[in-house]
Amino acid sequence: MPDTVTKTATHFSPGGRCLPCLCAPLARCRRLYAWLLLVLATPCLAVGGIHVKANTGFTGVRIEAASWVAADTATLWETLTDYDRLASFVPDLRASRLVSAPGQPKLVEQRADAGLFAFVMPDHVVLAMEERPRGSIRFHAVAGNVAAMRGEWVIGDDGERVKLTYRAHVVPLLPPPPLLSDNLVEAEIRQRLGAVVREAERRMQMRTAAGKS
Repeated sequence: MPDTVTKTATHFSPGGRCLPCLCAPLARCRRLYAWLLLVLATPCLAVGGIHVKANTGFTGVRIEAASWVAADTATLWETLTDYDRLASFVPDLRASRLVSAPGQPKLVEQRADAGLFAFVMPDHVVLAMEERPRGSIRFHAVAGNVAAMRGEWVIGDDGERVKLTYRAHVVPLLPPPPLLSDNLVEAEIRQRLGAVVREAERRMQMRTAAGKS
């Protein structure tokens, strides 16, 4: 195992870590605030066929999202489990890597520029993955800057279309702030789920083109 993972819900750096929103540069906080005002003024819509429902409260954030995907189950599964490359196409994800030894239960460490959205995607988390090939991936946090996080990715195939569903329950170290509205969370999840869908469709198009050549 490349790194030793300590099961804790507090600090990971030698000097400790503070709340990401409080230690962000002033300019970045201003941009986040401007986007917050924009999202709060925008009604929750299903954009591009992506449906998202979030429920934010004192017990954390509950999320359910789904989208049709123009890719087969094999390509979508390949995209979801490409843990070492997730940061190349998922917005705000700085790093993602498989840290478990070969043959051991999979552990994936992720670091993100979460800012205010640490209540949706912690700035540091280690997830234990339970895979059912081409069917589902269940995950739960075993370490990181989060009190608890668990959820699942589910691939559905009715023979004609492929559907990707994401469910999660995130319990932050502190209660979500009042400004963190359901609309804001839904917009953030829609952006990230959309990135996964687009990457799977891109890979599918490349695979189809290669098959025709």
